[in-house]
Amino acid sequence: MIRRYERGAVTVHAAVIAVMLLVAALVITEMAGLVRLRHRVAAAADLAALAATQASVTGEDGCAAASRIADRNDAEVLNCRMDFDVATVTTRATSHTWWGHRWAVEQKARAAPDFYLGE
Repeated sequence: MIRRYERGAVTVHAAVIAVMLLVAALVITEMAGLVRLRHRVAAAADLAALAATQASVTGEDGCAAASRIADRNDAEVLNCRMDFDVATVTTRATSHTWWGHRWAVEQKARAAPDFYLGE
């Protein structure tokens, strides 16, 4: 037998659980977006370093090539250094605004031509 003061208690509990599940889903979605951003910046850094090395070997400006490739991958080059034909590139990208905050991710990568590997 249900007492009068207990009426609607299950509805309140169900509403609280639904809100908690919604908040958990939002947090998990945001974290997945940050992981995706980190992977995208890492790929941009790797590709930019490879492009810089390849451009340097052919006599072109390696850092300009790195900037072009980073732009194509929605990242920016913060630092580019060429030591002979070895490129060291640092890229950065920022997230969209989430809950009033933007996240930034930086990644460093280094690449060398294949003939730098001794036999």
